[in-house]
Amino acid sequence: MPAVSPDTPLYNSRIFDSFLKLVQDRYPRIDTGELLAYAGMQDHELADPGHWFTQTHADLFHEKLVAMSGNRGIAREAGRYAAVSDSFMRDILSGFTSPEILFSLLDRFSVNFSRSFRSATRKVGPRTIEVTVTYRDGVEEKLYQCQNRMGYFEAVFLLLKRDCESIEHPECIFHGGTVCRYRITWRETEASRLVSAHRFTLATLLLSAPALLLNGLTPLVAASLLLPIPAYLVVSFMAWRSERSYLIASFERGRELSLRHLALAQENYDNALLINQIGEAVSRKTELDDVLATVNQILLKRLNYGRGIIMLANESGDALVLRSWFGLTENERISLERREHALIADRPKCLLARCYLDRRPVLVKEGRGEMLPEHCLFYSVKSFICVPIVCEGEPLGILVVDDPDRKGDLLQSDLNLVNGVASMIGVAVRNAMRLANERRLAAELRGASELLERRVDERTAELRQAREELELLYDSMTHDLRTPLRLIYGYGDLLLEGYRDKLDDTAKGYLGAMIDGGARIEAILDRILDFSGMRASELKVERVDLSEMAGEILEGLRVAGQGREVAIRVQPGVVVVGDRSLLTSVLENLLGNAWKYSAKTPSATISFGCEDGVCFVRDNGPGFDMKLAERLFMPFQRLCDRDTFAGHGLGLAIVKRSLARMGGEIWCDSTAGAGASFYFTLAVNSTLPPGPPLADGLNMSEVTSNSLSG
Repeated sequence: MPAVSPDTPLYNSRIFDSFLKLVQDRYPRIDTGELLAYAGMQDHELADPGHWFTQTHADLFHEKLVAMSGNRGIAREAGRYAAVSDSFMRDILSGFTSPEILFSLLDRFSVNFSRSFRSATRKVGPRTIEVTVTYRDGVEEKLYQCQNRMGYFEAVFLLLKRDCESIEHPECIFHGGTVCRYRITWRETEASRLVSAHRFTLATLLLSAPALLLNGLTPLVAASLLLPIPAYLVVSFMAWRSERSYLIASFERGRELSLRHLALAQENYDNALLINQIGEAVSRKTELDDVLATVNQILLKRLNYGRGIIMLANESGDALVLRSWFGLTENERISLERREHALIADRPKCLLARCYLDRRPVLVKEGRGEMLPEHCLFYSVKSFICVPIVCEGEPLGILVVDDPDRKGDLLQSDLNLVNGVASMIGVAVRNAMRLANERRLAAELRGASELLERRVDERTAELRQAREELELLYDSMTHDLRTPLRLIYGYGDLLLEGYRDKLDDTAKGYLGAMIDGGARIEAILDRILDFSGMRASELKVERVDLSEMAGEILEGLRVAGQGREVAIRVQPGVVVVGDRSLLTSVLENLLGNAWKYSAKTPSATISFGCEDGVCFVRDNGPGFDMKLAERLFMPFQRLCDRDTFAGHGLGLAIVKRSLARMGGEIWCDSTAGAGASFYFTLAVNSTLPPGPPLADGLNMSEVTSNSLSG
């Protein structure tokens, strides 16, 4: 058996329950609530015969009890009191006839009360036995527990109605011994004396008869033979009557015990059926009010209590509110609804609020007036039960029951039953609350979503309107600027041509710069118009041979760029589905950039092709830093200065918008000083595998590498 620690449960609640019954009977001045609070125990734990406490609990309980009672020997007194108070012990002992038989089974019975030791019993005399108690490894009991055990030994003889002559304690572990050894002696009973007399007279009769017969059957001999017979008969009759009385009493005790156990089994079955019925009924309900109404119907039908209420904490958690009831008159209900059961810490709390906050069930009995303040639940009630409704450690409310027509107080068994019902109610209430909260959150989420959608629609409409207005202004500006712009650089050109001889070199330079700037501005306006015009143009989807288109564009660049040597590689047969004008703009910009940026690269190379449905344009120009790549496709963004490479910063923005209109996208890959690659796709399934020439008879270049020179 493994060693134990101070936190190992060792002692059954029935041990401490007998202490409490002794206190209530002989020490009524002691506040049991204060006693249990000091020991860290709760009422429902002591009422549960399946609950076990630790050595720490036991030590604190005894320490406080001695201090409150002033009796250092109260542990032994509580052991003896078990003969009167402990019905479980009386039931066990009712079937035994002698201490010898009982103590021989001590170890088997002791495990029902304590797990701290094992015992062994042996007979050492006619009416003397020796009990040896050996403690488990790690158990550190105290002397008061040894004294309590001796009190239980005395209780055994009280229950068996035997006279205990002495209980000696020759060896004690608390006085240097290795075990606790007890020597118990009891006196002979009247029944045992009659049995001994019966045996003696029978032996006397059997031994004297042969001797007297050998001397002859004289009158004196006959009288001697007859004299022991009446004595034997009298003793036999008395022994028979004593044994018969004891057997009848034993059978009667057995019958009463069986009836009690049968009634207890029926009560437990009814209680289990009730709790199961509540669980099944509330599991089919989802609304909190439906759950509470169903619980009320079952409690009223199955419980023998005249009245009951369920109060739950309000949303702010500062007060208990009446939510359900049964058996109340209209005046009682109104009175309860008007009362305040505050849960605020700095305000006085009624019994109901204390039960909720402490999460401890309360059984209020008649005669304990201090537990019935005027703001408590019912008036003129002998006793009632209040239990917290708790789920997952969180208090939700309270359940209170009473019965004004009941004779006598409610019992601990009633408290246990109501506590079990409250647990089922707690689960049902928590589930209903969670479901209601989920529904509320879902409704709020739907409302927020609808509001967000409305705001998005409104914002989208505003943005669309602003965009349309901006684009209108955009188009108007690009068109309206052309006339004054042409006047400026047109008259400048006329001035330079007509008055060239009259102007010095400085003035000619100024006019030349003005004319070049105007031309550049007009080119920019043309690109802007191209950029903005893409959104309005209608798509004309058709099959387009990009290989042929790339060859034509590069041929045009070769003609315009006389004197350059460029290696051209165009993959033949790249056919796609898209808008021809937009695709022309895409390739013109990409191939134009490749031609432009590779102009200062010796042995320049420009490639176009398609791999796995992705088209590409590559060059071996100066490339760029990929950290700046996201700026490439934004309007008017350039990665190089205008003096090095001319341009307006709109080409790649036009490419991106053109591809987006056809459901495609573009990205790039580059290393500074090692060229750049641009990849683009069209809409899904729009890229076709290489195939024969188009039906309109356009020629396809079969050359994959071509060196052009001017």
